[in-house]
Amino acid sequence: LKGSLKLTRTSSTVGTLAYMAPEQVHGGEVDSRSDIFSFGVLLFEMLSGRLPFRGEHEAAMMYSILNEDPDPINKYLPQASPELIHILNRALEKDPVDRYQQVSDMDIDLRRLKKETSKVSRKSMHVVEPSAPTEPESSASTVQKEFVPQDKAPRTTTVTFKIPTMASRKMLVWLGPLVLVAAGLIGYFMFFNAKEEAGERVPVAVADFINQTKEEQLDGLSGMLITSLEQSRRLSVLTRSRMFDILRVMGKGNVDRIDESLGREISRQANVKALVVASISKFDELYIIDMKVLDPEKNEYILTVKEQAEGKSSIPGIIDKLAEQTRLGLKERKADVDANTQKVAELTTPNMEAYQEYFSGEELVNKLRFEEAAEHFRKATIIDSSFGLAWYRLAYALAWNSSPGQEAAIARALRLQDRVPEKERYLIRVQDALVREEANPAITLLKELLILYPDDKETNYLLGDYTFHQGDFETAKTTLRKVLSMDPLNERAHQHLYWTLSRSRLVEELKRTAEQYVKHVPSYTSYSLLADAYTQHSQYDSALQICRVGIEKFPGNAFLKRQLGDIHVLAQSPEAARGQYNRLIDRDRTFDERLEGYYGLVDLTTSRGEYRKAVAIVDAMLKLEPPTLGRRHTGTSLMLRAGMKVVYLRDITGGRSDYERALQFEDAGAQTYAIFRYLYHLHSGEYQKARNVVNARLRVISSNFIVTIDGSEAMKSGNYGTALEHFTKIAHPTPFIQYQTARVYTSTGQYSAAISSLSDLRTNYSVFESGGNYSEFVDMYPLSYYLEGTIYERTNERAKAIKSYETFLRLWRNADKDIPQYVDAKDRLAALR
Repeated sequence: LKGSLKLTRTSSTVGTLAYMAPEQVHGGEVDSRSDIFSFGVLLFEMLSGRLPFRGEHEAAMMYSILNEDPDPINKYLPQASPELIHILNRALEKDPVDRYQQVSDMDIDLRRLKKETSKVSRKSMHVVEPSAPTEPESSASTVQKEFVPQDKAPRTTTVTFKIPTMASRKMLVWLGPLVLVAAGLIGYFMFFNAKEEAGERVPVAVADFINQTKEEQLDGLSGMLITSLEQSRRLSVLTRSRMFDILRVMGKGNVDRIDESLGREISRQANVKALVVASISKFDELYIIDMKVLDPEKNEYILTVKEQAEGKSSIPGIIDKLAEQTRLGLKERKADVDANTQKVAELTTPNMEAYQEYFSGEELVNKLRFEEAAEHFRKATIIDSSFGLAWYRLAYALAWNSSPGQEAAIARALRLQDRVPEKERYLIRVQDALVREEANPAITLLKELLILYPDDKETNYLLGDYTFHQGDFETAKTTLRKVLSMDPLNERAHQHLYWTLSRSRLVEELKRTAEQYVKHVPSYTSYSLLADAYTQHSQYDSALQICRVGIEKFPGNAFLKRQLGDIHVLAQSPEAARGQYNRLIDRDRTFDERLEGYYGLVDLTTSRGEYRKAVAIVDAMLKLEPPTLGRRHTGTSLMLRAGMKVVYLRDITGGRSDYERALQFEDAGAQTYAIFRYLYHLHSGEYQKARNVVNARLRVISSNFIVTIDGSEAMKSGNYGTALEHFTKIAHPTPFIQYQTARVYTSTGQYSAAISSLSDLRTNYSVFESGGNYSEFVDMYPLSYYLEGTIYERTNERAKAIKSYETFLRLWRNADKDIPQYVDAKDRLAALR
C-alpha cells in the first residue's frame, strides 16, 4: 500500500477506491466497462509503479478520478509505445461510452501489442564465430542452443540473436509477464464478471422522535440518528435544515417539529424512498426506542426495530444499533456498514444534555437567529468541552455577525476534528481557512466535499459565495442555481446569483433572476435588484416605479429611498438626484435615512469634481448621532474623510490627522478600514505600507481586487506592460479597471483599444452590484470623456476631441476650479477652438 491511497478512513478500508471508475465513485450504475476502467488502473500501476489518479485523502482521490487526466504513462516509462498509450487512454476514459465496450476488444489490442513487441525478425538471426561477435554485450544475447537433427548426433553451436537495446529490453521485461497477467484478468472479467449492487443513493428522511419520557434532553434524537446515518455511502439523508427548507417552500415554514404527517409530505416533495419514524419511552431506568422505516409512496413498512437499554448514557449506543439496522434494511452491504461506521457518541457527545443544547442551537440556525444559536452552542461546549461539533457550530454562528471569539472556537474545533462527522471535518477546515482569510484553500475543500455530498445545500452555497468573490463566475452561477433549485427561498443565494450575472454582464438574465427573487422572497433587497435590472436596460422610468413600490412595501428601508436618487444619476438627471438626497438628510428623518442621503451626496459631488463640497458633506455626517455608540460610524467617516483629503485634495497633513484619529475606532475585522488604510498609504507615497495592508488584510476580498491593486501599482511606477497583464486577466472588469486599462493603452500608443475600453466603461454599471460598482461608475463616467478627448487629440481627430472635452466640462460645470483635469480640459478645449 505504500505510496498509494487505499486506506481511506482511520482503521478501516473502503473497498479499492483507487481503482474505482468515475460512475462507481458517483454511486451510479456500473457494468463491465467499469471493470475495464479498474483493469486500466491496475495495468497503469503495474507498468509504472504508480497510480494514475492520486490524492492525499479520500475526497482528493475521488476528485482526481472524476476530473483529472492521468499522468502520461511515458512520463514514468519513456519507452512506452504509442499502441500501449492508446490502450491505457481508452481504458481510462471518464465516460463509459468512450471506453472499450467489450473486454474482448481490449484483449485483441493487448495480444497485438504483445506480438509486435516480442517478435524477432528472421533477418536479425545469423550464425557467427564466437571470436567475432557482431554486437556489443549491451545489445546482444549469446546463448547455448542444442540442435538435434534426426539423422545426426547432437551438436552444440553458438547463436547470437540481435534483440532490442537495454531501454527496449526493459519494455519486454515488463510486457512479457504483464500480458500474461492481463490475459488471466481478462478471462476473469469475461467469465466471472458479477455486477455489484449499485445505483443512485437511497433518499432517506428522519422525522422527529415522539418523546414519551418527558425528559427535554431527549427531544433532539432525530438529529443524532441523522448524524449516524450520514456515514453511509448507500443512503442520501436529508438534513433537518433541508427538511425545513422544503416546508418553507410548501408554505409551512412556521412549524418547529416534523411529525410523521409532515415527514410524509416532505417525502413526497423530495422523492424520499424511506421515512424513519420513532418514539422513545421509559420504564424506570429502561429506555426503549421503537423505530419504523416506511416507504411513503407505497405506504408499506420496510423495517421495524425495537432497541432498549438501561440508563440515559446508553442512548447513543441504541442510536448506533438503529442506524445499523436501517442501513442493512435498505440493502447496504454488511462489509460497507462495518467499514464506514463510527459510534455516534464519538462523533458528537455521550452527554445528552450537551447534545440537546447543540440541537437547540441548530434549530435557531435554521431560523437565522445566530446570536441565540451561539449561546446554546456555547452551553454545549461548557457541559462537554470535547464536543467538537458544538465548537465548530459556535464558530460558524459567531462568524455570521463577525462576533469576537470565532478564532478561538474554530481553533478548538480543529483540535477535536477527529471527533466530528466526515462532512464537518471539511467544514471546520473551510471555516479555519476563512478565519485566516485564505479563500482559495477554502474553495478547494468545498469542491472536494461536494464530491462526497453533492446535494449539501450549505456547501453549494458557500462554494457559490466564495467563487463569486474570487471572480470564478461560472462556478458561482452553477452552484448558486443548484442551491435555489433545492431552496427557492434562499435569499443569500438569490442575491449572489444576481451579482454573479451582473458581473458576468449577462444583462438579459438579470430581469428573470430578479423577478424570481421577488416572487419567492419579496424583500426590500429583491425589489432593489429588480429596479437595478431595469436600470441596466436603461428603462429608468420602470426602475423608479419599482423602487417606489418597494418603498411602499418596506417604508422603513433607507437604501431603497437612496436608490431613487442613484437611478436619477444614471439617467443623467443629477438635479433630481440631488433633490432626493437632500430630502433624506432632513432633521426629521431617521439616522439610517440621513446617512444614506449623505452617502448619495458624497458620490454625486465627487463624480462632478466638487471635492471640497464632498469633504464638507462628510463633516456633516460626522455630526450625526447614531442610535448606538456609533464607534464604527465615527471611525469609518473619519477614514473616508482622510482618504478624500489625500486622494482628491492632495492634503497629506489633513488626511494624516483624520487617519490617526480614525485608528482609535478601528474594528480589527473590518475590511472597510483596511481598504481605506491601503488607499491612504498608497496616495501618501507610502508604498510598502500600502503593500503590507494588502498582504495582511485584503487578500481574502477577491482575486480581482488584488489584480486591480497590482496593476495600479505597476502603472504608477511606469511598468505599463505589467499593468496591462494584470488588468486584462479580469474577464469582467469594473469601470475603474476599464478606465485604468484605457490609460495604459493611451500611454503605449494603442489608441483604438483605449477608445474601445472607454466606450465599454460607459455601458457597464449596476446600482446595487456587490463591490461598489455604482460609485466607480459615476466617478469614472465623466473622467472617461476627459481621457477620450486627449486620445482624439493625439490621433488628430479635432472635432471628436472638442465634443469629448465639452461633454466632460458640462458634467463638471460645478467642479473645483483648481482640479488638474478640469484646468487641463479647459486649456485644451480653448486651444482646439
